[in-house]
Amino acid sequence: MSTWRLIMPFPPAPPLRLRTGDRERLEAMVRKRTLAQRLVFRVQILLHCADGRPHRQIKRQLHTSVDTVVRWRSRYEQEGLDGLQDRPRSGRPPTFSP
Repeated sequence: MSTWRLIMPFPPAPPLRLRTGDRERLEAMVRKRTLAQRLVFRVQILLHCADGRPHRQIKRQLHTSVDTVVRWRSRYEQEGLDGLQDRPRSGRPPTFSP
């Protein structure tokens, strides 16, 4: 590892630019009582990013990792609100009915 990396911290990421109308949708999603908690968690990450909070602060507030914050921020930037949904899992499909 270079000594530069040990001395100079990474600059904070710029605030996340939400798409038109998405802030209202995200805030409504957080207030919904029937929404899956994993989705609420992802929405909270995005709202914190949009408010300009540093990734490390979000990590501490939501008890997660910086990698998780970066993953959901990146998925939103690439796919919008559709990126918050779970992706299909690999492996054998279940053989029993739910």
